Parts: sequence; structure tokens; C-alpha cells
Amino acid sequence: MNEKIDKIVLSLKEEMFKEASNLVKIRSVQSDAAPGKPFGEGVAQALDYALKLGERLGFRVKNVDGYAGHIEYGETGKLFAVLGHLDVVPEGEGWSVDPYGGIIKDGYLWGRGAADNKGPTVAVIYALKAVKEAGVPIRNRARVILGTDEESGWECVKHYFEKEEKPVYAVTPDAAFPIIYAEKGIITYKISMKRNPSSSGKIKVLRFEGGDASNVVPQSAVMELSPVDDETMQKLKTFRTRNNARVDWSTENDRLVVRVYGKSAHGSTPEKGINAIAALLDFLRDLDLSEDVKTFVRVLATKIGYETDGSSLRIAGRDCVVGDLTVNLGTVRMNDETLEATINIRYPIYYSEAMMARQIREALKPLDVEGEHHLPPLFVPPDSELIKILSEVYTEMTNQPATLLTMGGGTYARAVPCGVAFGPLLPGREGTEHQPDERIALEDLVTVARIYAQLFYRMLTLWE
Repeated sequence: MNEKIDKIVLSLKEEMFKEASNLVKIRSVQSDAAPGKPFGEGVAQALDYALKLGERLGFRVKNVDGYAGHIEYGETGKLFAVLGHLDVVPEGEGWSVDPYGGIIKDGYLWGRGAADNKGPTVAVIYALKAVKEAGVPIRNRARVILGTDEESGWECVKHYFEKEEKPVYAVTPDAAFPIIYAEKGIITYKISMKRNPSSSGKIKVLRFEGGDASNVVPQSAVMELSPVDDETMQKLKTFRTRNNARVDWSTENDRLVVRVYGKSAHGSTPEKGINAIAALLDFLRDLDLSEDVKTFVRVLATKIGYETDGSSLRIAGRDCVVGDLTVNLGTVRMNDETLEATINIRYPIYYSEAMMARQIREALKPLDVEGEHHLPPLFVPPDSELIKILSEVYTEMTNQPATLLTMGGGTYARAVPCGVAFGPLLPGREGTEHQPDERIALEDLVTVARIYAQLFYRMLTLWE
């Protein structure tokens, strides 16, 4: 360990906390594009703030057409990169603090993006700052690459690497320590059905929606029906969800509004959440709805419903590296023309995506199924040079063995020729990403900065 660099990291921690807080205060949820702002105003503000921070700290910075940017140190040699992202998922409901307050209390930084991924990204920037301040001679280059579309579609890094070189090695502080060497494949499917204006039923559907994103377990769903009849009310009063979701309702002017409340969780671990959409489908499947809505509800409830393993879709399975396939029913929407839902699937590395897609389309007939955002699985050999370097740095800084892990989440490690996820979640810590009251311990941000500072030192000075 370079002790001089480590001491500098500790001297910068209060400044690091302040800048991480400032970045969390920016609501960088994807919105309508504008000139030079492909993912909307909030995302553009976050990118601008992070690049200006890098510039203030004395680094070269570059904004690549508003899609992404980087903070760079070093002039020559091989390129090592750390990829973070500045966009966040929608805040959702159930917060005890302002999700964009950047609040520091009780030893934590609170807010959407505190853990995923603004806080760790700022920690990495300050780790690089510590190496620069130490004045050690360097032979290589390091970049902190700032993505802006990680939660939605990865168009940011696709565009970035069309314009900029790819690193030899890269890591991302967007998962857990010690080292994530394998990640499941990820694909989102849009499931849709055209509305039939002539379709009729005893009960008319006026509203039907739930969820914020395909990769988040939906914590709320709502349907508005008319008229309010005694049979429907009796079914509602005796209905019990199978996943402990809570059901509320209200009536007004011959309209019945049914709201279901579950628990959000990351889409890679849908079994940890309570899916509000699944519970609402369960209630609706036996009502006398219009034929188009009834078909849509019946197919989703029968083939997916409460399941998170794909059994009724007949795609359930596992491999010896990353484990079980998972399915998250993430969103449902209705308008005058279509009924739509999205599912997010995390599949084992030895699966065939083409064969899986074929089965899903057959299982969900007569609904239309279209594959959208797809990330193939990631696997980096455990004996690789990158894994060896990371293991040595982690063990040196924590006195703990660098166990190799796998996960269902998807990270920017897939965007480069050889990359893995490395932090920020330390063993034994609770993951709060994509949930209400997202937060990260301040001491953990310091640990991330200390580990990454020694990693930068290794890659900039010793890597040949």
C-alpha cells in the first residue's frame, strides 16, 4: 500500500462527501431529449456537474456529445478505466427523506443515486485525485468514464465508444466487493396487445397502470373500473393476495379505483420484492372485463403472475456459474390503442437467448412480444491478470480474501473488452439501490475511495 496516497484520501473525505451530496441533489432521471441533451435536462446537469468537478480537481475532461464524458489523468501508456453512471431510476414512493435532498445524517448519504451510482463515482474521482496529489511518477493513463443512460438502455456508452478508445482493462463500482467476475444475461421484452374498440364487457376499464421501470419490482399498481356492481365489490372484499401486497379501494360517481401496494426491489432480485402488478392481475383475472383487457390480464396472470423464476413461461433453469434465471414483471400501461407490459429477464450465461425468446413468444400468444434492451452475459476467467490485480489490492486494503462472486445485475463491465464489477457494496452491508431511502454509509464511501486509490496507483505506476 502507498501510505502517502492513503493519507491524502482521508484528508479529502469531507470534500468528497459534500460533492457526492451535491450530485445526488440533481434529479437525473431520463426525460425528453433536447439539443446536446440526449437523455434530458436533469441527466445533462449531472454530467456537466461531474465534469466541472473533475476540471476543478485539475484533470482533463471531455463531454462526448452529451451522451457521456470522462475525467482523465496521464499522457501516455496503456489505458485503464473506471466506469460509473450519473443517471438514476425514478424515486418512487415510500421515502422518509427527500430523495433529492442529498441529506447526510446518521453516518449515511441519503438519496436516489447515493449508492447507485453517484456516491461511488465521486469516491472514485477523489481516489484519482489522491494519486495525482501524491505526485508519484506514472507510466499509464486512467479515465473515469461517466455514463448517463445505464438505467435505461446503455446508448451512452455505445455512443461514447464509437468516438473514444476502449480501455485494456476496466472496472465499475456499481455492484459489490470483492469481485464480480460473471453476470447473467439481461433482456427486456415489451408485451403488447392492440385494443379492440368493439370489445365489451360488463365492466369498463378506465385506467390500468403500474410500475416505473422494467428493472424495478413495482411497488404500486392501480385500476379504475366502471360501473361499481355488488358482485365486484364482494370479490374485492374477500380477495387476498398471494404475496402479501396491500389492497385499497375507493368509489366515486359509479367508479371503483383499486390500488395495490407492494415492495420495490432491484429487478435482478425480484424475489426480494412484493410485486403490486402481479397482485392486481390476480384480482382482475375473474372479472367480467372487455375481451381485449380480459385476454391481456389472463395471459399475464397465468404465464407470469407471482412467479419470478419463469416456470409457467417454461424457461426456468440455472447453471453452475450464476445460478437461477429470474423474471421481473416491471410495468403495465393502457391507453386508447394498446395494452403494454414489460418483463426483465436475467438468464444464466450458458442459455441461448434466441431459443428463450422463441419459447416466450409461444407461451404468451396471442400477445405480441418484442425484445428490447439486451445485454449478453459476462464472464472473465478467474485466472486473468485483471482478477489477480484486483484480488491483491482488495486483500491488501481489507485484510479479507478476495472471493469471486456472480450476480444477476448488469454493469458497464460488459461495455469493454475486459471488465468486472468491483464494489461499492461491502460484505455484510444492506443493498438499498432502486428502493426507497437509498443510502450509503459515509465510512463505506471512504473505503471505496481508499481501495480505488491503491488500484489507480497500481495501474498507473506498476502495470506493464
